[in-house]
Amino acid sequence: MLRRQRTILKLFSTADCPIPTTKFQKYVFLLRQETFLGRDSTFYDFLPYKYGPYSFAAQREIEALTAYGYLAPSGSSLSLTTLGRQEAMRVDSDTGRAVLTIMTKYGKKGLQPLLKDVYARYPWYARNSELQELVPDGMKKPKKAPVAVYTIGYEGRSVDGFLDKLLHAGVRRIIDVRANPVSMKYGFAKTSLSSLAAKLDIGYVHCPELGIPSSRRKQAHTDTDFRRLFNYYESQILPAQKDDAAKVAELMKAMPSVLLCMERDAVNCHRGRLATRIAALNKLDVVHL
Repeated sequence: MLRRQRTILKLFSTADCPIPTTKFQKYVFLLRQETFLGRDSTFYDFLPYKYGPYSFAAQREIEALTAYGYLAPSGSSLSLTTLGRQEAMRVDSDTGRAVLTIMTKYGKKGLQPLLKDVYARYPWYARNSELQELVPDGMKKPKKAPVAVYTIGYEGRSVDGFLDKLLHAGVRRIIDVRANPVSMKYGFAKTSLSSLAAKLDIGYVHCPELGIPSSRRKQAHTDTDFRRLFNYYESQILPAQKDDAAKVAELMKAMPSVLLCMERDAVNCHRGRLATRIAALNKLDVVHL
């Protein structure tokens, strides 16, 4: 079992009572913000959602832990099972102390006082809250992002961190330019990504014609191979898909939109060449997120 999963179980063990999902999300968020777990790249990222900071990945984790018998439903809350309690005892001592610190500080707070406290100290995460009466007065509205040819890769990112990055940038639509939009990483396959993005009012469009066929990508192994592949893409694929490129250029003029592929660095991804072509068509600046 992963440390972050045992952290969840330790949290329920320390609370020693059922925890509502909304409170659970805030406790895990505070673990990230106020303990050493925030420096752990494998721990949960968060984004602003209906009731403040939220992690789709953490929610998926507790659903899995429930399915495997470590947690059990208790009304609108979850409680620890005997199996879960046994696993919680295996957490490392540093994580155990971190959980105890958070639960000692916040575990006795009611839901509304807890939310109000979190909103006041971490206002970014309150901006999409449905509980506007708890949102701090005078909280600044996010600036409207200029249209540009934005690009991003999801390599090395969680889906929550990825979507939070788009919200910070003011991006309103994802333009997925993967020829084959599948991923073993949670949240980045076409169906799941489009569904999660929609929950945040971020649109999703898939343009497989502007991707590189998997059969050609599999043949590239070295830097030289990839340069040749991207040169081929620029000289052969893009000219053949000029109508699709023109449609994407217009989409990017209409609202802040981002070209999505996997690789972290646009230099090592076909989206870098595509962005240059799109920018030549719509006269917008290229911005790599």
